Amino acid sequence: MTMPEKWICPQCGEEALNKRPTSVTPYQRSLGMPEWSHHDGEALCPVMGSEGYLPAEPVRER
Repeated sequence: MTMPEKWICPQCGEEALNKRPTSVTPYQRSLGMPEWSHHDGEALCPVMGSEGYLPAEPVRER
């Protein structure tokens, strides 16, 4: 039996859920709603991108 893949936030190491955050800033909303969140409903931790700070992209847990 294989275990399902687990995705994590690369900044804090917490599990990432493939569901939209329950709260985002107006700036994040203007860039498009993120598809991933932490268990508490917050967007993944911010990282600097070409558009300023954006939610991190999840990575597979190793």
